[in-house]
Amino acid sequence: MNKTTVGFVISALLVGIAAQSKPLDFERRTPVVQVAEKLSQSVITIKTDVRKQILVDPFQGFGLGRNWGMGSFIQEKNYSSAGSGVIVNHDGIVITNAHVVQDANRLTGTTTDGEEYDLTMIGVDNDFDLAVLQIEPKPNQNRHFPDIDWGTSSDLMMGETVVLMGSALTFQNSVSVGVVSAVERMIEVPNRPEPYFGMIQTDAAINRGNSGGPLVNIRGELIGIATLIATEGGGSDGIGFAIPVERVKQVYEEFVEGMVSLEERLGLRMVNPYTVERIHPSQAERLGLKAGGSISGLLAIKLEPHGLAVEAGLQESDLLIQVDGKDVSNRSEFWRALEEHEIGTPLIATVLRVDPNTGQVDRINIPIPTKGMPGAGVIEQIDSWFGMNVAGITNEIADKLDVPIDEGVVVVSVDGGSAAGVKGLSPGTLIQGIEGYKIQTIGDFRRLRHMLQDRGTVKFQIRQGNRVGEVSLSRDWGSSQGNGRL
Repeated sequence: MNKTTVGFVISALLVGIAAQSKPLDFERRTPVVQVAEKLSQSVITIKTDVRKQILVDPFQGFGLGRNWGMGSFIQEKNYSSAGSGVIVNHDGIVITNAHVVQDANRLTGTTTDGEEYDLTMIGVDNDFDLAVLQIEPKPNQNRHFPDIDWGTSSDLMMGETVVLMGSALTFQNSVSVGVVSAVERMIEVPNRPEPYFGMIQTDAAINRGNSGGPLVNIRGELIGIATLIATEGGGSDGIGFAIPVERVKQVYEEFVEGMVSLEERLGLRMVNPYTVERIHPSQAERLGLKAGGSISGLLAIKLEPHGLAVEAGLQESDLLIQVDGKDVSNRSEFWRALEEHEIGTPLIATVLRVDPNTGQVDRINIPIPTKGMPGAGVIEQIDSWFGMNVAGITNEIADKLDVPIDEGVVVVSVDGGSAAGVKGLSPGTLIQGIEGYKIQTIGDFRRLRHMLQDRGTVKFQIRQGNRVGEVSLSRDWGSSQGNGRL
């Protein structure tokens, strides 16, 4: 029995070796295999260490009532959890779910080759349930990670093959294959104030530990982040959901590249799907609807008071149904319409507005100006630290200061009496480095601010005019040490 088994295994190994040069091996390396090989280098297992203090009643459970004879005391509770993440660029930026890293006191990540790294939080967007982390480099290690290929979810086809990878049930680099079951799903989750909108549904197995892992198409392009499952028994029932990549990229650009989306610049920061049902027949023809029909759109529930949309006349009760003539019945369609808009020309928002007194519904076209905005629907974002506000260097600033556009970030304003103000930093000062790390973009500035946020004193390498130097800023600016004013 044993001899037969051993002989079979050895024979199989020999056959496998001999077959490497035959077409069979090529046939086995299917597109799914190629995607898994490529994706494995971008997946990271995330371990979250949580330390919580809880109030404990020492007599609870003894039938003596709460706080009998003495007060409660605080007990420290430690526990760990695991999830997945995807490394999206060579600098070691990781994207995962916000719920994976919630309440973390320490974050560590393990790559495919078993290397463990500390992770630093860059930013969290709880509305989208996404978090951006930074892999902390090890001393004397100059490792570059692979850049992810960004895909799109806008053209996903029902039945299209997708591949998911993550640490399912803590089994690292587990691969599952499935298809796109549906798109634009709205999922309501207990204890979550807002539903998930525009989710990708897939039958690729998503288990505990997969949260935050990448969902890719057959070309290996990122199309979503695995987030949740619908299940009765706690395991995978073939109904999983992923956050679409457009939303992932928006959060990445905001926290890493220091960019603000056109959506935010317009002041349309939150829109939810909404349906106006049973339009009155007398209004239907004028609105281009069927009598007694319904219409779907986006209800603006949060508008910035001084945003461009409000200044143009948009109201919070308006139902947005078109952008530049394109129907927008969900968030993904809305974002796509913004991406396709030509910056510099007015954005035409078509809304339905109901008169609260008469109930009359009007269809209104509202032109929102975008003149003066940079291209690609984004603008540089301002960030703050030690009382100074900084921004990325635009072409105009680079020409004015006679510096390269990637020379650092520029101070645009300083709070009076702050550490930066006392040390002589002023608008126009260039920050070219922090603690010896070179600064080229507002994203570099933000990452270092998060990395060094617990330090009391931080050294900045700066340039003012033709003079360069270093200044140390402290939270307790009265004890700041350094070169002071240049």
